[in-house]
Amino acid sequence: MPQPLWFGILGPLQVRRDGNVVPVESARQRVLLAALLVRAHRTVTVDELVDRLWGQRPPVHPRAAVHTLMTRLRQRLGEHGLIHTEAGGYSITPEHLDLARFQASVQAADDAALDGDAVTEAEELRAGLALWRGPVLADVPSDSLHRQVVPVLAEERLAALQRRIAVDISLGRSESLVAELRGLTAEHPLRERFWAQLMLALHHADRQADALATYEAVRRRLVEELGVEPGRELRRIQAHVLSATFERLELHSVTRPIGGC
Repeated sequence: MPQPLWFGILGPLQVRRDGNVVPVESARQRVLLAALLVRAHRTVTVDELVDRLWGQRPPVHPRAAVHTLMTRLRQRLGEHGLIHTEAGGYSITPEHLDLARFQASVQAADDAALDGDAVTEAEELRAGLALWRGPVLADVPSDSLHRQVVPVLAEERLAALQRRIAVDISLGRSESLVAELRGLTAEHPLRERFWAQLMLALHHADRQADALATYEAVRRRLVEELGVEPGRELRRIQAHVLSATFERLELHSVTRPIGGC
């Protein structure tokens, strides 16, 4: 018996059945399917679908065009009871959707955090983040989806990623995070939180000089590109690293034997 369809939107749009790709070759059908999936289990109005499909240049008879596209999409997917006609629109009820699994992992991480279980919290966040395959809906040509939906989902990913790194730092995994954070600061050079986490990871790995050099690097970039100084979090971490560095220097000078013997 065939397994239910698996849908992926956390990257290029993907549909699979029994591990095999179900091709959705029509660009319009991909837009239509994506518009339903980002609002899975909720009604999407015909007017919203028209906007997702054609933006400011709809066809002469947009509702009839949506109906025709929907019929062909149902035929392409070949699964009865998946797409529903509702009052004023349509809905889709997928059993397997990567976005839903990601959000369930974040919720499980929330539950673990309430229980004080940082290890499980990090594991759940890592599992959810592993579902991302690239830029959201990378092959779906819809201006309104990329303007209104994609940035929100991308921000959800970055928030979960920042949280997972913070938990890993709290678990003493700083040394293993440095390379990842250097890549993230290169990819998101104006996102101060990743710079702050890189400074913390370096500091906790006893690399105070590198942490202070990182502060100077991000400060220079912010001043040159935005004309602003680092925010409160970065300044606070810099002050903490400086304080710890001075304490070490003072301790070293006190404990060093007289005459170097």
